[in-house]
Amino acid sequence: MFRRMAAVSMVFMALTGCSPEYNWRVAPIADGSVTAIFPGKPETGQRPLDFSGHSLQFSLTAAQVNDAAFAVGYAPWPDEWANDDQAKHDFARAVIRSLYQNLGVAPPRVLPEPGNRFTIEGKSQKGAARLDAKVWLLPRGLVEGLVTAPSALYPKPEADEFFGSLGKPR
Repeated sequence: MFRRMAAVSMVFMALTGCSPEYNWRVAPIADGSVTAIFPGKPETGQRPLDFSGHSLQFSLTAAQVNDAAFAVGYAPWPDEWANDDQAKHDFARAVIRSLYQNLGVAPPRVLPEPGNRFTIEGKSQKGAARLDAKVWLLPRGLVEGLVTAPSALYPKPEADEFFGSLGKPR
């Protein structure tokens, strides 16, 4: 299920428009609960996602510059999870595990904690790839911030700018 989610995310990111330079713009995410500064015009796609017998609506807002994709995903909690912190954390761990698996890397025994940025070096269809990610929990849903690019072309300063922008509405 998460491989499908990540594959859809990667296809969506590949289809977003390319820009020859960074043109930063603010976009609201997660029903306005979070903002992000994207390096180009972001586009948003949605799809249903099933986890542990519950249906979640997953949205992905992404912009691509050259070979780097910048994305923020959001999945609001099902009503049944309003007071179920365990289900929320289980979902976050499953999302984090899927990011490793997507790049052909075995997830570590101890996964990064939600709220912490982490890096995965692995492989994509184009070769060696780097993914920086941050997955965190909001009162109303899960948010994931992602930057991915070929390892040799990873835009670290721009990724730092992007991750630094992820926060509450301005």
